[in-house]
Amino acid sequence: MSGVAAARERSRSIPVSSLHEIHRLVRLRGPETIALHVGEPYIRMPQAVTEAFARAVRDGLTSYTDAPGLPELREALAARFPGGGAPSPERVFVTPGSCQAIAAVLQSVAFEGGVALLPEVHWPIHLQQVLMAGLRPRFYADPAALDELWSPEVCALVVNSPANPSGVVLGEEAIAAAHAWAARRRVWLISDEAYEDFVYAGAPARPAALDAALPAGDRVVFSVRTFSKGFSMTGCRLGYVAAPTDERARLLRRVQEATLIAPSTPVQYAGLAALACGDAHLAAHHAYVRATRDEVVRLAGPLLRSVPDGGWYALLDLSAHTADSDALCRELLDSAGVAVAPGRGFVPPGDPRGPGLARLTLCWEREVTLEGVRRLLAFLGRGDAG
Repeated sequence: MSGVAAARERSRSIPVSSLHEIHRLVRLRGPETIALHVGEPYIRMPQAVTEAFARAVRDGLTSYTDAPGLPELREALAARFPGGGAPSPERVFVTPGSCQAIAAVLQSVAFEGGVALLPEVHWPIHLQQVLMAGLRPRFYADPAALDELWSPEVCALVVNSPANPSGVVLGEEAIAAAHAWAARRRVWLISDEAYEDFVYAGAPARPAALDAALPAGDRVVFSVRTFSKGFSMTGCRLGYVAAPTDERARLLRRVQEATLIAPSTPVQYAGLAALACGDAHLAAHHAYVRATRDEVVRLAGPLLRSVPDGGWYALLDLSAHTADSDALCRELLDSAGVAVAPGRGFVPPGDPRGPGLARLTLCWEREVTLEGVRRLLAFLGRGDAG
């Protein structure tokens, strides 16, 4: 392949994930590592979900489903949307996790030369997905500043609340401002609600409820959710997305048929069992992570960029200790056996804040997490704050 052709390959524009880099190092180091770099829940998925998955396999429920998923699961998922914001089941798509859902939505709305708007502090996979769809990223600090980034090329706005990695929960005014802007500008709003069950201050983002007040043809919100977090089904890869209009659902279906064929059938039956468990698991999981967050804030408060109001993570500001958080995270792993995720991937490429940031998970076993924080503090010379 010529150099010119190679330079045009879209895959070359996708940055290497700092999250996957540290994950590979942890796997090489072994199970004794305190792994606080990845969102893996200590509270495991309900036993009824495990049994439903195994039963589906034993009963031979392993054939293809339709590309959007099992009709009964889509109906149950549509019912999870509040009041007037509930979509028809025909506009709900079951996906292999919310990550694939966002990628599919971006591919379904992308056009040549298009632009997607991302939060300045963002999940690195969001940037990778934007580039994979052939879109150009621009970054916003606050929904109030979106007009400064407007151009006719803007086709998508990504909103993530509670946010990964910062734990920021957008207030009602910010959500309303983002939705009003997207509706006025005819920009598709992709609401990543992966951490909807882990809000400690404020309320979950529900822009689809605002969308429901608009005429059907004027709606702009794609709501993206997952079973990975609240139901602890990370490795099952089960999520879903609700499209705003029948037309967008038809176009999204084309993308799903071309790239997915169908979601995993046994996993969909596991999802039905998870929904039947009621709210007990979600409430217990929320309480566990929140209590861990409170203890981490008590121990490591001065290192936190801000107190996380939701989600599974705390964003650490290590700029007083290093100008290269990648190197610091590798040294912390080697010398203290603690893994946290370096921060350069959480901000725009070249952003000077990146080398001073790192992400710490809050969802793992509490005492192990606190021991990891103590080791981090000792490594930084702050001693044992416990």
